[in-house]
Amino acid sequence: MLPFVEDGSWRTFGREYVYRSPWCSFRVDGVELPGGQRIEYGVLESGGFAAVVALTEENEVVLVRQWRQPLGAFTLELPSGGVDAGESAAEAAGRELLEETGYGAEGLERLTSVHTSTGRSTEVGHVFRCRAVRDGRGPGPEPTEFIRVVEVPFGEALAMVRDGRITDAATVLGLLWEAGRGAGGVPPVD
Repeated sequence: MLPFVEDGSWRTFGREYVYRSPWCSFRVDGVELPGGQRIEYGVLESGGFAAVVALTEENEVVLVRQWRQPLGAFTLELPSGGVDAGESAAEAAGRELLEETGYGAEGLERLTSVHTSTGRSTEVGHVFRCRAVRDGRGPGPEPTEFIRVVEVPFGEALAMVRDGRITDAATVLGLLWEAGRGAGGVPPVD
């Protein structure tokens, strides 16, 4: 038996990848706990994603309605997508906004970055804000994305968070973070 680790950290003694795709990988780690017990621990690896709270001149938030297979349902979400290799999170946010909605990002600003599920995944979600400006140059969604753009007054989007019509974590976080910047009111985008 290996000695007890004083600081309480776990020791990884093995790693096996059981699934890989362009979007994520799933691995099983062999882990020794501080008390010496050995377990298997599943980890979802992800390159992370960027989402953007894009507000129009009319103070509407630009959302996308899309099918989410794990839920078996449509969701309303902020435009978002994976951060590609060699791309910054800010670049990904602007690219995804343009691809998914046809809006360009003016004054893109980082709100926060969070680990989405610390007990299960390496994924980091980066949330930005910007003024949405009509661009129309976007290449459109990827072939697997069937998206409908929905512009919702910001106050109504917050009500949708409160009553459970919007449940995507990054969207909830982004909308609440943006609302909190206004000290009680809905702030304009600079």
